[in-house]
Amino acid sequence: MRKFDIKSWLLKAGRVWACGGFALMLSVPAMAGDGCCTAPACTDCNDCSKIYADAAEKLKNLEVPCCSTGCCSTATDCCGVGCCGSSCGCGDPCFSLMDAFNNDCGGNWMKDNGLSLTGWVEAGITFNPEQSNNNQPVGFNNRANDLMLNQLYFILSKDAAACADEFGWGGQIDFVFGHDSDDTSTFGGRDGSWDNDWTGNWKGDIDNMGIAMPQIYASFYAPIGNGVTVDVGHFYTIIGYEVVTAPDNFFYSHAYTMQYGEPFTHTGIKMNTDLTDNINVTAGIVTGWDDWENEYTSNSFLGGITWTSDDEATSVAFAIVSGDEVNFAGNDESHRNMYSIVVTQAVTEELTYVFQHDRGQQNGLVAGEQSTEWYGINQYLFYDLDCKNRVGLNYEWFRDDDGSQVGNGAANYYVLRAGLNHKLYNCVTVRPEVRWDWADNGARPYDNGTDGSQFTFGTDIIWTY
Repeated sequence: MRKFDIKSWLLKAGRVWACGGFALMLSVPAMAGDGCCTAPACTDCNDCSKIYADAAEKLKNLEVPCCSTGCCSTATDCCGVGCCGSSCGCGDPCFSLMDAFNNDCGGNWMKDNGLSLTGWVEAGITFNPEQSNNNQPVGFNNRANDLMLNQLYFILSKDAAACADEFGWGGQIDFVFGHDSDDTSTFGGRDGSWDNDWTGNWKGDIDNMGIAMPQIYASFYAPIGNGVTVDVGHFYTIIGYEVVTAPDNFFYSHAYTMQYGEPFTHTGIKMNTDLTDNINVTAGIVTGWDDWENEYTSNSFLGGITWTSDDEATSVAFAIVSGDEVNFAGNDESHRNMYSIVVTQAVTEELTYVFQHDRGQQNGLVAGEQSTEWYGINQYLFYDLDCKNRVGLNYEWFRDDDGSQVGNGAANYYVLRAGLNHKLYNCVTVRPEVRWDWADNGARPYDNGTDGSQFTFGTDIIWTY
Protein backbone atom coordinates (compact mmCIF):
# COMPACT_ATOMS: atom_id res chain seq x y z
CA MET A 1 0.00 0.00 0.00
CA ARG A 2 1.32 3.43 -0.92
CA LYS A 3 2.13 5.60 2.06
CA PHE A 4 0.00 8.75 2.25
CA ASP A 5 2.22 11.84 2.42
CA ILE A 6 0.06 14.68 3.79
CA LYS A 7 2.72 17.31 3.21
CA SER A 8 3.11 16.55 -0.49
CA TRP A 9 -0.66 16.24 -0.88
CA LEU A 10 -1.28 19.63 0.70
CA LEU A 11 1.11 21.25 -1.73
CA LYS A 12 -0.50 19.53 -4.73
CA ALA A 13 -4.02 20.46 -3.54
CA GLY A 14 -3.13 24.12 -3.43
CA ARG A 15 -0.82 24.29 -6.45
CA VAL A 16 -3.41 25.15 -9.11
CA TRP A 17 -5.06 27.69 -6.84
CA ALA A 18 -1.75 29.17 -5.71
CA CYS A 19 -0.47 29.48 -9.30
CA GLY A 20 -3.40 31.69 -10.17
CA GLY A 21 -3.01 33.63 -6.95
CA PHE A 22 0.69 34.25 -7.48
CA ALA A 23 0.03 35.41 -11.03
CA LEU A 24 -2.77 37.72 -9.89
CA MET A 25 -0.82 39.31 -7.08
CA LEU A 26 2.47 39.64 -8.95
CA SER A 27 0.97 40.83 -12.23
CA VAL A 28 0.76 44.34 -10.76
CA PRO A 29 4.27 45.72 -10.27
CA ALA A 30 3.29 47.51 -7.09
CA MET A 31 2.35 44.19 -5.51
CA ALA A 32 5.67 42.49 -6.24
CA GLY A 33 8.10 43.01 -3.40
CA ASP A 34 7.16 43.90 0.14
CA GLY A 35 7.88 47.61 -0.26
CA CYS A 36 10.27 47.67 2.70
CA CYS A 37 12.93 45.15 1.77
CA THR A 38 15.25 44.88 -1.21
CA ALA A 39 14.50 41.98 -3.54
CA PRO A 40 17.29 39.34 -3.69
CA ALA A 41 19.89 39.79 -6.38
CA CYS A 42 19.99 36.07 -7.14
CA THR A 43 17.73 35.85 -10.21
CA ASP A 44 17.60 32.03 -10.25
CA CYS A 45 15.56 32.19 -7.05
CA ASN A 46 12.73 33.91 -8.94
CA ASP A 47 12.38 31.18 -11.56
CA CYS A 48 8.81 29.85 -11.19
CA SER A 49 9.49 26.25 -12.17
CA LYS A 50 12.49 26.08 -9.85
CA ILE A 51 10.48 27.55 -6.99
CA TYR A 52 7.74 24.91 -7.28
CA ALA A 53 10.19 22.05 -7.75
CA ASP A 54 12.22 23.07 -4.72
CA ALA A 55 9.10 23.65 -2.61
CA ALA A 56 7.62 20.26 -3.50
CA GLU A 57 10.87 18.47 -2.65
CA LYS A 58 11.22 20.32 0.64
CA LEU A 59 7.66 19.56 1.72
CA LYS A 60 8.04 15.94 0.72
CA ASN A 61 11.13 15.50 2.86
CA LEU A 62 10.29 18.00 5.56
CA GLU A 63 11.11 16.85 9.07
CA VAL A 64 11.15 18.95 12.22
CA PRO A 65 14.69 18.70 13.63
CA CYS A 66 15.21 17.48 17.15
CA CYS A 67 17.54 19.76 19.03
CA SER A 68 18.47 17.19 21.64
CA THR A 69 18.52 13.43 22.00
CA GLY A 70 15.52 13.57 24.28
CA CYS A 71 12.24 15.43 23.95
CA CYS A 72 11.72 18.82 25.51
CA SER A 73 10.82 18.94 29.16
CA THR A 74 7.31 19.80 30.30
CA ALA A 75 8.54 23.10 31.63
CA THR A 76 9.83 24.25 28.26
CA ASP A 77 7.48 22.68 25.73
CA CYS A 78 4.17 23.84 27.26
CA CYS A 79 4.04 27.03 25.24
CA GLY A 80 6.34 25.83 22.48
CA VAL A 81 9.42 27.66 23.73
CA GLY A 82 12.67 26.33 25.07
CA CYS A 83 14.95 23.92 23.28
CA CYS A 84 13.51 24.39 19.79
CA GLY A 85 12.16 27.91 19.96
CA SER A 86 8.77 28.02 18.23
CA SER A 87 8.19 24.28 18.45
CA CYS A 88 9.72 21.23 20.05
CA GLY A 89 11.09 18.48 17.86
CA CYS A 90 10.99 14.77 18.60
CA GLY A 91 7.87 13.87 16.66
CA ASP A 92 6.36 17.36 16.54
CA PRO A 93 4.19 17.40 13.34
CA CYS A 94 4.31 21.19 12.94
CA PHE A 95 5.62 22.66 9.70
CA SER A 96 5.11 25.84 7.75
CA LEU A 97 4.18 26.08 4.09
CA MET A 98 6.29 29.23 3.95
CA ASP A 99 9.46 27.31 4.83
CA ALA A 100 9.16 25.33 1.60
CA PHE A 101 9.99 28.53 -0.30
CA ASN A 102 13.37 29.19 1.34
CA ASN A 103 15.80 29.66 -1.54
CA ASP A 104 19.50 29.32 -2.26
CA CYS A 105 19.92 33.08 -1.95
CA GLY A 106 19.51 32.88 1.80
CA GLY A 107 16.00 34.31 1.64
CA ASN A 108 12.43 33.18 1.14
CA TRP A 109 10.77 33.70 -2.25
CA MET A 110 7.36 34.29 -0.68
CA LYS A 111 8.57 36.74 1.97
CA ASP A 112 10.80 38.54 -0.52
CA ASN A 113 7.67 39.28 -2.55
CA GLY A 114 5.66 40.27 0.50
CA LEU A 115 3.45 37.16 0.28
CA SER A 116 2.18 34.75 2.91
CA LEU A 117 0.83 31.22 2.41
CA THR A 118 -0.88 29.59 5.41
CA GLY A 119 -3.82 27.31 6.17
CA TRP A 120 -5.19 24.44 8.17
CA VAL A 121 -7.04 21.13 8.06
CA GLU A 122 -10.11 20.62 10.24
CA ALA A 123 -11.84 17.26 10.67
CA GLY A 124 -14.40 16.20 13.25
CA ILE A 125 -17.31 14.03 14.24
CA THR A 126 -20.58 14.69 16.07
CA PHE A 127 -22.37 11.90 17.94
CA ASN A 128 -26.13 12.28 18.03
CA PRO A 129 -28.04 9.33 19.54
CA GLU A 130 -31.38 10.64 18.23
CA GLN A 131 -30.47 11.08 14.56
CA SER A 132 -28.87 8.54 12.29
CA ASN A 133 -27.19 10.68 9.66
CA ASN A 134 -27.76 14.38 10.20
CA ASN A 135 -27.46 16.95 12.94
CA GLN A 136 -29.73 19.60 11.46
CA PRO A 137 -30.79 22.32 12.03
CA VAL A 138 -27.33 22.81 13.53
CA GLY A 139 -25.07 24.19 10.82
CA PHE A 140 -21.54 23.34 9.67
CA ASN A 141 -21.15 20.11 11.70
CA ASN A 142 -24.52 19.07 10.26
CA ARG A 143 -23.72 15.36 9.79
CA ALA A 144 -24.24 12.98 12.70
CA ASN A 145 -22.24 9.89 13.66
CA ASP A 146 -19.89 10.22 10.68
CA LEU A 147 -16.46 11.72 10.16
CA MET A 148 -16.42 15.10 8.43
CA LEU A 149 -13.61 16.85 6.62
CA ASN A 150 -14.88 20.30 7.46
CA GLN A 151 -12.15 22.51 6.08
CA LEU A 152 -9.02 22.05 4.03
CA TYR A 153 -8.13 25.73 3.95
CA PHE A 154 -5.44 27.78 2.19
CA ILE A 155 -4.83 31.53 2.48
CA LEU A 156 -2.60 33.43 0.08
CA SER A 157 -2.18 37.05 1.14
CA LYS A 158 -0.12 40.18 0.88
CA ASP A 159 -0.30 42.84 3.59
CA ALA A 160 -1.02 46.19 1.96
CA ALA A 161 -0.03 47.96 5.20
CA ALA A 162 3.33 46.21 5.59
CA CYS A 163 4.97 49.63 5.65
CA ALA A 164 2.90 51.97 7.80
CA ASP A 165 4.43 55.13 6.33
CA GLU A 166 4.11 54.19 2.64
CA PHE A 167 1.32 53.59 0.14
CA GLY A 168 0.85 49.88 -0.40
CA TRP A 169 -1.06 47.27 -2.43
CA GLY A 170 -2.04 43.80 -1.35
CA GLY A 171 -4.93 41.41 -1.12
CA GLN A 172 -6.07 37.96 -0.09
CA ILE A 173 -7.39 34.79 -1.70
CA ASP A 174 -9.01 32.05 0.40
CA PHE A 175 -9.64 28.52 -0.85
CA VAL A 176 -11.62 25.91 1.09
CA PHE A 177 -12.37 22.27 0.28
CA GLY A 178 -14.64 20.13 2.45
CA HIS A 179 -18.10 19.87 3.93
CA ASP A 180 -18.08 23.53 5.03
CA SER A 181 -17.76 24.76 1.47
CA ASP A 182 -21.52 24.93 0.99
CA ASP A 183 -21.75 27.37 3.90
CA THR A 184 -19.21 29.69 2.27
CA SER A 185 -20.47 29.66 -1.32
CA THR A 186 -21.92 32.68 -3.06
CA PHE A 187 -25.31 32.59 -4.72
CA GLY A 188 -27.85 34.69 -6.54
CA GLY A 189 -27.49 36.83 -9.64
CA ARG A 190 -29.05 39.38 -11.92
CA ASP A 191 -30.94 36.76 -13.88
CA GLY A 192 -32.99 35.78 -10.85
CA SER A 193 -31.66 32.24 -10.98
CA TRP A 194 -30.13 30.43 -8.04
CA ASP A 195 -27.82 28.64 -10.48
CA ASN A 196 -25.55 31.68 -10.77
CA ASP A 197 -23.19 30.76 -7.97
CA TRP A 198 -19.54 29.75 -7.69
CA THR A 199 -19.91 26.16 -6.60
CA GLY A 200 -23.54 25.02 -6.65
CA ASN A 201 -22.98 23.38 -3.27
CA TRP A 202 -26.16 24.86 -1.83
CA LYS A 203 -28.08 22.35 -3.99
CA GLY A 204 -26.20 19.36 -2.57
CA ASP A 205 -27.01 17.33 0.49
CA ILE A 206 -25.04 17.14 3.72
CA ASP A 207 -22.85 14.32 2.40
CA ASN A 208 -21.36 16.48 -0.33
CA MET A 209 -17.93 18.04 -0.20
CA GLY A 210 -17.00 20.81 -2.56
CA ILE A 211 -14.86 23.87 -3.03
CA ALA A 212 -15.43 27.56 -2.41
CA MET A 213 -13.49 30.81 -2.43
CA PRO A 214 -15.05 32.76 0.44
CA GLN A 215 -12.58 35.63 0.07
CA ILE A 216 -10.88 37.15 -2.96
CA TYR A 217 -10.14 40.84 -2.70
CA ALA A 218 -7.51 43.50 -3.37
CA SER A 219 -6.33 45.85 -0.63
CA PHE A 220 -5.00 49.39 -0.90
CA TYR A 221 -3.31 51.21 1.96
CA ALA A 222 -2.70 54.94 2.37
CA PRO A 223 -0.67 56.50 5.22
CA ILE A 224 -3.39 59.04 5.95
CA GLY A 225 -4.02 59.80 9.60
CA ASN A 226 -3.52 56.54 11.45
CA GLY A 227 -3.60 54.64 8.16
CA VAL A 228 -6.53 53.82 5.85
CA THR A 229 -7.06 50.38 4.26
CA VAL A 230 -9.58 49.83 1.44
CA ASP A 231 -10.64 46.30 0.42
CA VAL A 232 -12.34 45.68 -2.93
CA GLY A 233 -13.82 42.29 -3.81
CA HIS A 234 -15.42 39.43 -1.91
CA PHE A 235 -14.74 39.24 1.84
CA TYR A 236 -16.04 37.94 5.18
CA THR A 237 -18.60 39.96 7.12
CA ILE A 238 -17.80 42.12 10.13
CA ILE A 239 -21.15 41.18 11.70
CA GLY A 240 -21.28 39.05 14.85
CA TYR A 241 -18.85 37.09 17.01
CA GLU A 242 -18.47 33.57 15.59
CA VAL A 243 -16.77 33.23 12.20
CA VAL A 244 -16.34 30.69 9.39
CA THR A 245 -12.60 30.12 9.85
CA ALA A 246 -12.26 27.22 12.30
CA PRO A 247 -9.12 28.27 14.23
CA ASP A 248 -10.77 31.58 15.15
CA ASN A 249 -13.65 29.96 17.09
CA PHE A 250 -13.60 28.24 20.46
CA PHE A 251 -16.38 25.72 19.72
CA TYR A 252 -16.57 23.15 16.95
CA SER A 253 -20.31 23.72 16.43
CA HIS A 254 -21.89 27.09 15.65
CA ALA A 255 -24.62 29.24 17.14
CA TYR A 256 -28.04 29.63 15.52
CA THR A 257 -27.37 33.38 15.57
CA MET A 258 -24.39 32.95 13.26
CA GLN A 259 -25.92 30.24 11.06
CA TYR A 260 -29.39 31.72 10.52
CA GLY A 261 -29.26 35.36 11.60
CA GLU A 262 -26.11 36.80 10.02
CA PRO A 263 -24.41 37.05 6.63
CA PHE A 264 -21.19 35.12 6.06
CA THR A 265 -19.71 37.15 3.19
CA HIS A 266 -20.19 40.31 1.14
CA THR A 267 -19.05 41.60 -2.23
CA GLY A 268 -18.16 45.24 -2.62
CA ILE A 269 -15.83 47.82 -1.13
CA LYS A 270 -15.06 48.65 2.50
CA MET A 271 -12.74 51.09 4.24
CA ASN A 272 -11.12 50.60 7.65
CA THR A 273 -9.13 53.02 9.81
CA ASP A 274 -8.22 53.80 13.40
CA LEU A 275 -9.76 57.15 14.33
CA THR A 276 -7.84 57.11 17.61
CA ASP A 277 -5.79 54.62 19.62
CA ASN A 278 -9.11 53.33 21.01
CA ILE A 279 -11.62 53.65 18.15
CA ASN A 280 -11.64 51.72 14.86
CA VAL A 281 -14.27 52.25 12.14
CA THR A 282 -15.33 50.32 9.04
CA ALA A 283 -17.67 51.56 6.30
CA GLY A 284 -18.53 50.21 2.88
CA ILE A 285 -21.02 49.48 0.11
CA VAL A 286 -21.79 45.83 -0.69
CA THR A 287 -24.18 43.90 -2.92
CA GLY A 288 -25.91 42.25 0.05
CA TRP A 289 -25.62 38.92 1.86
CA ASP A 290 -23.51 36.01 0.61
CA ASP A 291 -23.81 36.87 -3.05
CA TRP A 292 -21.57 37.94 -5.88
CA GLU A 293 -24.07 40.35 -7.39
CA ASN A 294 -27.52 41.50 -6.31
CA GLU A 295 -30.41 40.29 -8.46
CA TYR A 296 -32.04 43.70 -8.33
CA THR A 297 -28.76 45.67 -8.61
CA SER A 298 -29.41 47.01 -5.10
CA ASN A 299 -26.61 47.91 -2.73
CA SER A 300 -26.36 47.69 1.05
CA PHE A 301 -24.46 49.72 3.60
CA LEU A 302 -21.97 47.81 5.77
CA GLY A 303 -20.47 49.61 8.74
CA GLY A 304 -19.03 49.12 12.18
CA ILE A 305 -17.27 50.82 15.05
CA THR A 306 -15.15 49.23 17.77
CA TRP A 307 -13.94 50.80 21.00
CA THR A 308 -11.10 49.18 22.95
CA SER A 309 -9.91 50.31 26.38
CA ASP A 310 -6.34 51.46 26.96
CA ASP A 311 -5.47 48.22 28.76
CA GLU A 312 -7.27 46.20 26.01
CA ALA A 313 -9.31 44.41 28.68
CA THR A 314 -12.62 45.75 27.36
CA SER A 315 -13.95 46.09 23.83
CA VAL A 316 -17.36 47.03 22.43
CA ALA A 317 -18.13 46.42 18.75
CA PHE A 318 -21.24 47.55 16.86
CA ALA A 319 -21.82 46.51 13.24
CA ILE A 320 -24.74 46.97 10.85
CA VAL A 321 -25.75 45.96 7.33
CA SER A 322 -28.77 47.58 5.69
CA GLY A 323 -30.19 47.39 2.16
CA ASP A 324 -32.61 45.70 -0.22
CA GLU A 325 -32.49 41.91 -0.47
CA VAL A 326 -34.48 39.30 -2.37
CA ASN A 327 -37.94 38.60 -0.96
CA PHE A 328 -38.31 34.84 -1.24
CA ALA A 329 -42.04 34.76 -0.55
CA GLY A 330 -42.92 37.16 -3.35
CA ASN A 331 -39.87 36.81 -5.62
CA ASP A 332 -39.32 40.53 -5.19
CA GLU A 333 -37.04 42.77 -3.13
CA SER A 334 -37.58 44.35 0.27
CA HIS A 335 -35.46 46.20 2.78
CA ARG A 336 -33.43 44.23 5.32
CA ASN A 337 -31.79 45.71 8.42
CA MET A 338 -29.51 43.76 10.71
CA TYR A 339 -27.12 44.77 13.50
CA SER A 340 -24.91 43.10 16.08
CA ILE A 341 -23.32 44.22 19.34
CA VAL A 342 -20.38 42.30 20.82
CA VAL A 343 -18.89 43.17 24.23
CA THR A 344 -15.70 41.44 25.36
CA GLN A 345 -14.44 41.78 28.93
CA ALA A 346 -11.28 40.27 30.41
CA VAL A 347 -12.42 39.71 34.01
CA THR A 348 -9.02 38.39 35.09
CA GLU A 349 -5.90 37.26 33.24
CA GLU A 350 -7.48 33.81 32.89
CA LEU A 351 -11.22 34.60 32.68
CA THR A 352 -12.97 36.28 29.70
CA TYR A 353 -16.67 37.08 29.25
CA VAL A 354 -18.35 37.81 25.88
CA PHE A 355 -21.85 39.19 25.37
CA GLN A 356 -23.52 39.34 21.94
CA HIS A 357 -26.88 40.70 20.82
CA ASP A 358 -28.20 40.54 17.24
CA ARG A 359 -31.41 41.75 15.66
CA GLY A 360 -32.61 41.50 12.05
CA GLN A 361 -35.77 42.57 10.23
CA GLN A 362 -37.12 42.26 6.67
CA ASN A 363 -40.50 42.69 5.06
CA GLY A 364 -42.32 39.92 3.23
CA LEU A 365 -40.11 36.93 3.94
CA VAL A 366 -43.13 34.90 5.08
CA ALA A 367 -46.41 34.89 3.18
CA GLY A 368 -49.08 36.79 5.07
CA GLU A 369 -46.58 38.54 7.33
CA GLN A 370 -45.95 42.19 6.62
CA SER A 371 -42.72 42.24 8.61
CA THR A 372 -40.50 39.45 9.92
CA GLU A 373 -37.77 39.69 12.52
CA TRP A 374 -35.20 37.61 14.37
CA TYR A 375 -33.06 38.45 17.39
CA GLY A 376 -31.17 36.84 20.21
CA ILE A 377 -28.52 36.89 22.90
CA ASN A 378 -25.31 34.89 23.16
CA GLN A 379 -23.12 34.72 26.25
CA TYR A 380 -19.67 33.08 26.45
CA LEU A 381 -17.35 32.43 29.35
CA PHE A 382 -13.75 31.27 28.76
CA TYR A 383 -11.14 30.26 31.33
CA ASP A 384 -7.47 29.49 30.66
CA LEU A 385 -6.42 26.54 32.81
CA ASP A 386 -2.85 26.83 31.52
CA CYS A 387 -1.14 27.62 28.22
CA LYS A 388 -2.32 24.35 26.67
CA ASN A 389 -5.90 24.10 27.96
CA ARG A 390 -8.89 26.44 27.81
CA VAL A 391 -12.46 25.67 28.88
CA GLY A 392 -15.58 27.47 27.72
CA LEU A 393 -19.33 27.77 28.26
CA ASN A 394 -21.98 29.23 25.96
CA TYR A 395 -25.67 29.94 26.44
CA GLU A 396 -27.72 31.10 23.46
CA TRP A 397 -31.28 32.28 22.99
CA PHE A 398 -32.33 32.81 19.38
CA ARG A 399 -35.84 34.01 18.54
CA ASP A 400 -37.10 33.26 15.03
CA ASP A 401 -40.16 35.44 15.45
CA ASP A 402 -41.96 34.44 12.24
CA GLY A 403 -40.19 31.25 11.21
CA SER A 404 -38.39 33.03 8.37
CA GLN A 405 -34.85 31.94 9.31
CA VAL A 406 -34.82 28.36 10.65
CA GLY A 407 -38.08 27.38 8.97
CA ASN A 408 -40.09 25.72 11.74
CA GLY A 409 -42.61 28.45 12.43
CA ALA A 410 -42.33 31.04 15.19
CA ALA A 411 -40.10 29.56 17.89
CA ASN A 412 -37.37 30.20 20.43
CA TYR A 413 -34.18 28.16 20.10
CA TYR A 414 -31.91 27.56 23.09
CA VAL A 415 -28.39 26.16 23.20
CA LEU A 416 -26.10 25.23 26.08
CA ARG A 417 -22.53 24.29 25.13
CA ALA A 418 -19.50 23.31 27.20
CA GLY A 419 -16.11 22.59 25.68
CA LEU A 420 -12.36 22.27 26.00
CA ASN A 421 -9.56 23.44 23.71
CA HIS A 422 -6.42 21.37 24.19
CA LYS A 423 -3.18 22.03 22.33
CA LEU A 424 -1.47 18.76 21.51
CA TYR A 425 1.25 20.78 19.75
CA ASN A 426 1.64 24.41 18.74
CA CYS A 427 -0.07 23.59 15.45
CA VAL A 428 -2.60 20.94 16.61
CA THR A 429 -5.69 21.72 18.69
CA VAL A 430 -8.44 19.30 19.77
CA ARG A 431 -11.87 20.78 20.62
CA PRO A 432 -14.29 18.36 22.35
CA GLU A 433 -17.70 19.75 23.33
CA VAL A 434 -21.10 18.72 24.65
CA ARG A 435 -24.22 20.51 23.41
CA TRP A 436 -27.90 20.58 24.34
CA ASP A 437 -30.42 22.15 21.92
CA TRP A 438 -34.12 22.69 22.57
CA ALA A 439 -36.99 24.67 21.02
CA ASP A 440 -40.41 25.82 22.25
CA ASN A 441 -43.76 26.91 20.78
CA GLY A 442 -44.35 23.37 19.56
CA ALA A 443 -41.40 23.41 17.16
CA ARG A 444 -39.91 19.96 16.59
CA PRO A 445 -36.83 20.54 14.44
CA TYR A 446 -34.71 17.64 15.74
CA ASP A 447 -34.62 13.93 14.99
CA ASN A 448 -35.89 14.52 11.44
CA GLY A 449 -38.72 16.76 12.63
CA THR A 450 -40.01 14.52 15.44
CA ASP A 451 -38.40 15.97 18.58
CA GLY A 452 -38.20 19.30 20.38
CA SER A 453 -34.69 18.80 21.80
CA GLN A 454 -31.44 16.95 21.23
CA PHE A 455 -28.17 16.20 23.02
CA THR A 456 -24.91 15.86 21.08
CA PHE A 457 -21.23 15.29 21.72
CA GLY A 458 -18.73 16.44 19.13
CA THR A 459 -15.03 16.91 18.70
CA ASP A 460 -12.73 18.09 15.97
CA ILE A 461 -9.01 18.50 15.42
CA ILE A 462 -7.36 21.46 13.70
CA TRP A 463 -3.87 21.22 12.25
CA THR A 464 -2.46 24.55 11.10
CA TYR A 465 0.45 24.87 8.73
